[in-house]
Order: sequence, then structure tokens, then C-alpha cells
Amino acid sequence: MPALLNYIVWDVSPFIYEGEHFAIGWYGTIVMLAIIAVYVFQWIIYRKEHLPRYYTDVAFIACTLLGAFFCHVFHCLFYEWYEMGNGALDNPTFSQPLEWFHLGHGMASHGVDFGMWLGAWIVAKRVFDCSTLWVMDRMIVSRIAFHAISRLSNIFNSEIYGYPTDLPWGFVFVYNGETVPCHPTAIYESILAAVAVIVWWYLYEKTDAKQHMGMLTGISALMLWVPRFFIEFLKPVQRAFEEEFVLNMGQMLSIPYIIIGIVLVVYSVRTTAVIKSPIVNDKGTTKRK
Repeated sequence: MPALLNYIVWDVSPFIYEGEHFAIGWYGTIVMLAIIAVYVFQWIIYRKEHLPRYYTDVAFIACTLLGAFFCHVFHCLFYEWYEMGNGALDNPTFSQPLEWFHLGHGMASHGVDFGMWLGAWIVAKRVFDCSTLWVMDRMIVSRIAFHAISRLSNIFNSEIYGYPTDLPWGFVFVYNGETVPCHPTAIYESILAAVAVIVWWYLYEKTDAKQHMGMLTGISALMLWVPRFFIEFLKPVQRAFEEEFVLNMGQMLSIPYIIIGIVLVVYSVRTTAVIKSPIVNDKGTTKRK
């Protein structure tokens, strides 16, 4: 078989445009497209629920802002650890508070879920006056769509890929100095997340899953984080301190979400189907059904 068919040579610059004074990167562009997709998904769903436009805006702003904030916070908390000369671990973000505002530290996708769930709780209790799980069941698909799109930014940045592989879809990340094909783990995650979006949409449209509080959230959380847990086995650790762990940090942070997914599925199956959605009365205000 010709070498060309044994692997994929990926020699793509991380910049769409790189000028003398400014540059446009693939990473930021793809993430912005993912954020737009979040809004579009929420707008479609809330329109199907016959709710006013501001519901979409409020849920989008709260969940997006908190998701972005905790995405950075989680990275600082769990990934910015370095081994000192005496073998002890140190996290400079604890002793230097200004480091929390240094966006160069990176982002941890597990924080997106925490921020999104917190945002769903706030808007459900303070704005919509409805069940938090009602909001989450309809927000989770946007989170998965964001994951499916934004993960492609890692491919264009030639980052966060797996160990070498002899599979025909292995990528040689030339821009990053690689000479052997490696697992394009970001593509694996993106494809599986896209499948999860399709499954969510089928359950929402064709079944009574949305009538059971937490079922859509639980199933979607499992479809997002269980594959992520196993895909991590294909990746080198991101930080040296993780080499001493049985599971890497990404896997350990995935476990709580997997447990929550299982709990929500069991809860939704064992409880009576009850709709607790925001309903608009004649005065334009909301009340709980």
C-alpha cells in the first residue's frame, strides 16, 4: 500500500491569516463558531417550547459566561501543578492570584460543564422559576455541540493528540515537529460528540425522554464523558506530575460527571414523568407548571 494511504500528513498552520500587526487563528475562529452553535441550538429548542426569545438570551449568556470562566478556573486548579526540586508539587496560581487572569494557562473542558450546570441552576431558580433539570435537559445538547465543534480547534493547532499509531487515519502533525502518525484524538471526540447530538435530538423529538426530568442530561453526560475517559488512554499526559497517577487528570475529572450521568438516568427512570417547565401567562411573566 502506498505510504500516502497509510497515514495523513497534517501540515496546516494554526493561523488563517498572519500579518505584521495581527493574526487570525483557527483556534479562536472555531471556538467562536462553536459558541454561535450553542446559541442557535438554544434558540431552536426554546422556540419549539413556545417560550419567548429572552429565555434563549438569558440561558445563553449565563451558561456561556460561567462555562468560560470555570473552564479557565479548572485548568488553574487541576493542571497548573509543577514538581519542585524536593519532589513536592506547587501550583503558582495559588500564591500568585494575578495568574488566574492569565489566559495563556489554557482551558479545561470539564470546567465548561460545571459552569454550565451552575448557570442552569441560576436561571432556573432566579429567572425562569422552573426545574433546574428542565433547563439542563435542553442546554446539554448545546454543550455537546460545542464540544463537537471546538475540539476541531485542537487539530488545527496541532495539539492534544495521542500516541503514535499505525492505523490508516493516523495524523503526522508536521507543524508540531512530528515525524510519525499519531492518534487524532480530538477528531475521535468530535465525531462521538456529534453522534451524541443526534441521539439527543432523536430522544427529544421521537420519544418521551424529555418528560422525565434528568434523562436527557444523564444520557448525554454519559455519551460525552465515558468515551472521553477511554480516549484519554490514547493520549500522553499533559503535565509531568500526572505520570505518577494510575489515571490522568482528564480521566479523574471525568469520573464525577459519569457518576452524575448514571444517577440522573436511574432517577429519571424511577420517578414519575413530571413536566416542570416555565409557562408564560397573559401578562408575559412566568409561572411554574
